[in-house]
Formats: sequence, C-alpha cells, structure tokens
Amino acid sequence: MHVVTDDEDAAACPVCGVFSTSVRQYRTTRPKDLPYGEAPLALRWHKVQWRCREAACPRTAFTESIAELPSGARVTGRTRRAAGAAVGSGRSVSSVAEEYPISWAVVHDAFVAHAEELLPEPAPPAVLGIDETRRGRPRWSRDLATGRWVRSEPFETNFVDLAGEGGLLGQTAGRTVAAVTGWLEARGEEWKASVQVVAMDPCATYRRAISDALPQARIVADHFHLVRLAN
Repeated sequence: MHVVTDDEDAAACPVCGVFSTSVRQYRTTRPKDLPYGEAPLALRWHKVQWRCREAACPRTAFTESIAELPSGARVTGRTRRAAGAAVGSGRSVSSVAEEYPISWAVVHDAFVAHAEELLPEPAPPAVLGIDETRRGRPRWSRDLATGRWVRSEPFETNFVDLAGEGGLLGQTAGRTVAAVTGWLEARGEEWKASVQVVAMDPCATYRRAISDALPQARIVADHFHLVRLAN
C-alpha cells in the first residue's frame, strides 16, 4: 500500500510553526502497520522533506510527520495500541510480537502504555510495606568506560498497602535509594503526607530512602526478619 500525507499541518515547521512551500526532497519510509485481514500489509509512505525559510529558525529542513507516526517512529500508533490491548487480554508479549511482527521491546512498551491508561493512581496508604523481589539470575556485563565486569542483580522494589485494601500499589526497577524515592516523589506531596508507618526488612538502603522521602513516617521492621535475625 502506497500512501501520501493528507494533513496540511505536516507542512508546518515543528520548531517555529511556519508553513513551508519549498520542497527539499522526497523520501519513502516503511512503517509497520496492522495486517489487512489475514495478510500482512507492506506500507510505503511517500513523504516530503521541506525547507524552513524562516531566518530566525534554527531548523533548516524537516520531514512530514503526523500524530499517528511522529518523527522517528517506525510503527503506527494503531499498531502499538492493538499490540498493547492484545497483551492486556492475556496473550504473551512474544506471541504478539510474532504476529504483527514487531520487536519484543516495542510490544512491551505498548502494553505499558495500555496499562497506564487503565490502572488508576493508587490510593495513599496509612501503612506502607516495602520489599524487594529478584527476577531471574544475576548477570554480568562489561563496563564500557572501565572495561571491568560488573555484576547486576535484576531486583524490583514492591510497594504494598498493609492496613487497607489497596494490595500491591506499584513496582519500580531496582532497590536503590533513587529508585525508591523516585517512585514515592511521583505520587505527590499529599500522597506522601498520608503515610504514617513504613514496614520493611532491616535494609539500610530502604531506611535512607524513607527518611528522605517520608520523614514523618515511622519505620518498623517486620516480624519475619526480626525473628530470623534473632535465630
């Protein structure tokens, strides 16, 4: 399927907003789109690269783009939405990536965007529980700057409502101070002010993060780890 741009705003410079009538060259891209029935669809988008004639504008040229295919995008917006909804219905990311076909990472990002639209912001808890979960085995990677091998643990930090019915409030990658404080700061000041108690294991990293982000909260250690330390 060969298509051309049918949007007058595509001729406006993305920096200064002035419409251009000076064609620099024509380009053809191959964005991934939804299949047509049972057959895959090979899409060819014939675009115009315009010159920006505004002297005060730092942009000398720009290529047509639309909301469904912004600059630099290689997958249409409707394809991303369909992929995210497919994973949300219970399918695996790998099967959806094979069907369209697009990469695993693109499908996963589409599912994250799909989930964020459906999931409400967690209600602020009075008692917040924090613990880490390790996904998979430790991995080794070479630091490009120093050339040394660095061991990384694929940890995630979980935030749980321990006194109400909120259940699992959210997760964030890593178990560092920055990861914990970043997730809490994203909830807002009113949300943080409602937290009275934070339960965790005797982890110095979590203790520092809570002291920085929730200075009003009382930090307690859960019974499991206290009994384990005593034994």
